[in-house]
Amino acid sequence: MGRDPGFDEFVLVVARGVVAELAPDESVVVDVVGREFLRDPDRVLAGGGRAPVLGSGIGTVVTMVTPVALAVGASVYQHLVDKAGESLVKGSAKLVRKIFRQEESASDDVRRVVVARAVELGRSAEDAERIADAVIAELGRDDAA
Repeated sequence: MGRDPGFDEFVLVVARGVVAELAPDESVVVDVVGREFLRDPDRVLAGGGRAPVLGSGIGTVVTMVTPVALAVGASVYQHLVDKAGESLVKGSAKLVRKIFRQEESASDDVRRVVVARAVELGRSAEDAERIADAVIAELGRDDAA
């Protein structure tokens, strides 16, 4: 695909953190949906993060956090790579996180990127802010990728 391996790692780690914080019941599907997102993000996002509730029998639809978490993770990664220079971060999700922690304005920049992307994907402004909080918390952790 030509994409650096740090991208995949970063997107999945951020998505796991966001889902653990905001929708822990989705934790079991993050990696499965994540692999599909990494293969074909447009297909995963085509439903707007909506999935039928299995076994409901009435066509109930729930909005999942997982596709949005994956998409904002990808947007944040690209934003930080663009900001730092691709040659500095290619292939290293850990380095991207380190850049985030060292850059004073990174938190505000990441918040803007996450909120804009989440709203673009149909989330409310309130949900978008909650997702941004979770992404920023995950990026600030020392023990993750």
